[in-house]
Amino acid sequence: MQQATKNRILALVAPLTLGLGFLFKVFLNILFGWWLFPLLQWKNTRAFKREVKLKWRSLLSPSSSMTVNRGDSPTITITQDNLSFTLVRWHDETAIRVAPRHVPTESYELGPLIAAIEHRHYSEHDIVSDLEGAERMLLPRLNSLNAAFSEQRYPLVKEML
Repeated sequence: MQQATKNRILALVAPLTLGLGFLFKVFLNILFGWWLFPLLQWKNTRAFKREVKLKWRSLLSPSSSMTVNRGDSPTITITQDNLSFTLVRWHDETAIRVAPRHVPTESYELGPLIAAIEHRHYSEHDIVSDLEGAERMLLPRLNSLNAAFSEQRYPLVKEML
């Protein structure tokens, strides 16, 4: 078969295959999407909550409160003393933000926040993308972070950030 004939066949078959694939995807979404996707999302959120309870066992105190927010990705908010942690799972990465409990709208990424409080530059050492890394980073610094986010000291810390 000549090259020109192969190119013509490919030019006819490729759009047909893409169109059939699109129709198949739409069909599956209509057939399964209304009940399967919410079920999978609920399962992922439940697994994330269980993982947080297991891996942050040493950080959580009996006075901690944990709320699960429903949305596109599993989101858990933990309030403890003066701190409010927001954990968001997106695929295999976990984003962790910290805010003062009295001003939860002013949140900061965990790594840059710790570097700023310790008066040093943000580096690769401060990057956190999983729960274990966050626990290792938070455990020795939890008391100082809690003190920095108190209502009295937070305005001074906010200027530094």
